[in-house]
Amino acid sequence: MNTTAPGNWNDNSSRSTTDTDVITNGTVQLIFSVLYVSIFVLGVFGNALVCFVVVRNRQMQNVTNLFITNLAISDVLLCVLAVPFTPLYTFLGGWIFGKTLCHLVPYAQGVSVYTSTLTLMSIAIDRFMVIIHPFRPRMKIEVCLTVIFGIWTVALLVTLPYGLYMHLEEPYTYCEEHWPSEQFRKIFSSVTSILQFALPFNVIAFCYTRVSIKLSDRARSKPGTKSNKREEADRERKKRTNRMLIAMVTIFGVSWLPLNIVNVVDDFYPPANDWTYYRLCFFMTHCLAMSSTCYNPFLYAWLNDNFRKEFKQVLPFFPRTVDDHGPTSTEGFRNDKPCSNGNNTLQDSLLPSQAQIRVANLESCELIVLETTATNASRELEDSVTRR
Repeated sequence: MNTTAPGNWNDNSSRSTTDTDVITNGTVQLIFSVLYVSIFVLGVFGNALVCFVVVRNRQMQNVTNLFITNLAISDVLLCVLAVPFTPLYTFLGGWIFGKTLCHLVPYAQGVSVYTSTLTLMSIAIDRFMVIIHPFRPRMKIEVCLTVIFGIWTVALLVTLPYGLYMHLEEPYTYCEEHWPSEQFRKIFSSVTSILQFALPFNVIAFCYTRVSIKLSDRARSKPGTKSNKREEADRERKKRTNRMLIAMVTIFGVSWLPLNIVNVVDDFYPPANDWTYYRLCFFMTHCLAMSSTCYNPFLYAWLNDNFRKEFKQVLPFFPRTVDDHGPTSTEGFRNDKPCSNGNNTLQDSLLPSQAQIRVANLESCELIVLETTATNASRELEDSVTRR
């Protein structure tokens, strides 16, 4: 995935088009500069804050939060490497950052995109397993760290050709791709589009669709009679949960699909570089993709009650209340003792359909307590999904 510059500038005809390209207009560059600066500031601040609150509080160091932290780290890397270098390369008319960064920056950009999308896919799979198979043992911290290590390993290895085949051209100082063959370039581009976008998007959509259906089935199968007010509250809770799941899928798709389309067109139809508004389309879709680094901390952290309480403790402009003293495991239950394996299972587990399962064993912090009130179980289940 080309996130360094819009299109290839390997031929003179493509370079000549930049003289009349709308992206060379000072006003257009100013607008994009404001957008990129905003994305950089919000993305770095929001994701760095997520990492900070998890590191400072051991009780926050559970499976879900480690995945969210890994997502935040990859998004910070994306902000630092893709957000400033991409517009500067185009606006300055050439690559002024040297030969080493010509190889390193595109490579690191690809790694960060891979890590971000694969982590989002892992979060969706983890939530899917918790809700669809609630009685199965929850993923351990060690397994979670192994998955994270595997994500980074795959990202580093699969993106390696992109870093190797970048070259600094003289005297034009363009940092461009030089592949061994055109066929190899197209194969690599196709595999990249599949692994970076198509596969994660389909897995995320499948997992959250199944979760939404499961929650809806649970709501319809609740036993007993309820007052109209209780039924209305349950319906609103279900709608809120479904909206949240739909938002996660939609934001991922809307953020990354346009840039993938532009890159595929560029890879398989080179004359597209000569289109008058091609580079404008690239920067519009690139800004949209980079803006996902601002949405992720909100979707995956701020809407979680425990993260929000930690944020209020750290940020001085939030008023503190008596309840904002640390993460709570479930509503009305305080868990001040971290589990021996570092995984606060009770905090972020989602409850099965027939009973509320609370996990807290003396040896592994997982004692199962069954409560027969299906209404309360469903309420906590749906609220947990919404917060996460």
